[in-house]
Amino acid sequence: MKYGAVGDGISDDTSALQKAWDSACNGSSKIGSVYVPAGKVFLLKSLHFTGPCKLKPLIFTIDGEMKAQSDPNKWQKGENGIIPWLIFERVEGLVLSGRGLLDGQGKGWWDIHCRDHPGPNCIWLAPTMMTFSNCRNVILKSLRFRNSAQSHILVMGSQNVHIKDVKIKSPEISPNTDGVHITSSSDVSITHSDFATGDDCVSIGDQVHNLSVTFVNCGPGHGVSVGSLGRGGTEVEVEDIRVAHVNFTGTTNGARIKTWPGGTGYVRGIEFFDIRFSNVQNPIIIDQFYGCAPNCVQTEKAVHIEKVKYMKMSGTSRTEVAMKLECSGKNACSNVFMRDIDLSPANGIGSVSSTCSFVQGSTQGTIRPSSCIQ
Repeated sequence: MKYGAVGDGISDDTSALQKAWDSACNGSSKIGSVYVPAGKVFLLKSLHFTGPCKLKPLIFTIDGEMKAQSDPNKWQKGENGIIPWLIFERVEGLVLSGRGLLDGQGKGWWDIHCRDHPGPNCIWLAPTMMTFSNCRNVILKSLRFRNSAQSHILVMGSQNVHIKDVKIKSPEISPNTDGVHITSSSDVSITHSDFATGDDCVSIGDQVHNLSVTFVNCGPGHGVSVGSLGRGGTEVEVEDIRVAHVNFTGTTNGARIKTWPGGTGYVRGIEFFDIRFSNVQNPIIIDQFYGCAPNCVQTEKAVHIEKVKYMKMSGTSRTEVAMKLECSGKNACSNVFMRDIDLSPANGIGSVSSTCSFVQGSTQGTIRPSSCIQ
């Protein structure tokens, strides 16, 4: 409140929070800290928290509630279109935590999204709630996020980012509300967190290396997805991804890898371990024909998927094909390994099966339904 914030949920407190950040970052205060107090609601437009900062670490504590501007017509636009709500850029040594709530108030955006509301004035892009761009050594923990206009958290061009004990919630029907999306980043971890979204709980884009997703609950949502990758013939480099101790409940997908036909490069070193499925539509899926249904054709090029492990996975599928591994005939998936897989039909499903196309690998232990890996 030192910088003139009101905290009544009606007044615009954008300028006050920006001043608090600038003071902490530039070292004009003795302690590099920003505090959003409990018991208050702060209405905020887009904010750009820019570094590098003089003081490290910079402690940003949110105990109150922060609300985004709800009217899409009043949202700020940049050179490249709609700008995100909260942007941390070129910040090194940030600890962002607290008991507070960040509310994206995204319904106004969902109501004009082209997926559900096609027309001349519909939109495909909406603001991301929180973006980390070109940041290093970041800890994000214990905060709650809800109702983002689009993705809740975006990590891009960043290293050593650790997300822990966050809770993210948006309606199952909300479009493109990924929990966390990571791209062009390395040494990232997401752990002990809960996701209920209208899209992927965690989505993994291109140029991602050394990512772990552990002790996570996902549902509703579209699962944990490596991809989509290779759209427009782009070259892909994704490796060393570990997804472990995850519960999927009522999701459309579970452990998913998805690439577009015509892409190049590789996805390798992917491990799914100790996964539980409950009433999941596609528990285990590799889809190398993403985005081209229903008239898919083989292309001359495809992203190479290799060294993928599925281990200790069990639960129920709400479709008959519980394991669907559809790889490209031009660049078959290789070194795919399965061990101790036990998938059974959910209520109303008679039996479950597996399908494979151009998959090379091996199995160990009990595999149910029977493996189709060659």
